[in-house]
Amino acid sequence: MARRLAGAIPGGLNVSETLKAAVQAALLRMLGPLVKLLLAAGIGVGDFLSLVKVAYVRAARDQGRETRGELRPNASRIAVVTGLTRGEVAAMLAADADERRTSDRGRQRAERVLSGWWNDPDFQTPSGEPAVLPLSGARGSFKALVTRYSNEPRVAPILDELLRVNAVRRLPNGTVKALSRTYATVRWDPDGITALGEQLGEHCATLLHNLEHPGEPRYVRRVINAQLDPRYRPMLVRDIEEQFETIADSIDDALNDRRHTVTPVRGGREALRLGVAIYLFEEPVILEPDGRPPGGRAPRPRLRARRAR
Repeated sequence: MARRLAGAIPGGLNVSETLKAAVQAALLRMLGPLVKLLLAAGIGVGDFLSLVKVAYVRAARDQGRETRGELRPNASRIAVVTGLTRGEVAAMLAADADERRTSDRGRQRAERVLSGWWNDPDFQTPSGEPAVLPLSGARGSFKALVTRYSNEPRVAPILDELLRVNAVRRLPNGTVKALSRTYATVRWDPDGITALGEQLGEHCATLLHNLEHPGEPRYVRRVINAQLDPRYRPMLVRDIEEQFETIADSIDDALNDRRHTVTPVRGGREALRLGVAIYLFEEPVILEPDGRPPGGRAPRPRLRARRAR
């Protein structure tokens, strides 16, 4: 039996050295692509460690709210569970006082405008397709669409961004037409990096939830072939993308149906962020001599036929 550690994980459960080693290995694997991003952005170890401290303080603060009902962060308790000094914790909490509320997070503004265009009957044709919209007008215009779904009074920045990513087209008569249901948010620019962090956080939060609440898991499905013949990659990627586009469009229609969506009101209103992420991943592998992919199962041994006597 593995020796118990004197410490405890943030949730208050003691962990064995074996489990701690597994957590560390998983963390290193997650940090691999993240550190490549940090190196490319010129962020060194010192800056990263400062951010890690902030993340620890925020996680411990949220833990206090969820498990202890703390209305105000307890700097002393946070210092104990994180290993930071009370002075460091107090300074981080003070700097974090103006942090945006979780309810302010959501889809990027241009993404929300696109979603409304494809799902709101006020901006669709009788057949349910996105209508070609005039730029201005009190109703049924691109300005009205932007006002309803982005809380942005200025139309030009949203339009310029959608034109830049080829999500819409400006027609010769001055109207605009929707070309895509999606807005490519993960790009090498501030908005793209923000989207990358949000999506990684959502994915990790779902997997962590399933570890902590095995009786009430959130849906996760992972399909993989670790021994794919590279010759079939282009065909399979094309087919997978076509299938997922159909599924994603259907989910988007249901998820963003106006009947299921609440609008902000003065004084606040309870709402929920619910979403689905679909992504394709690939990496080269070198098969071991016995035909196993790294970490895969060994093939069944072939039985030699006995010679008839």
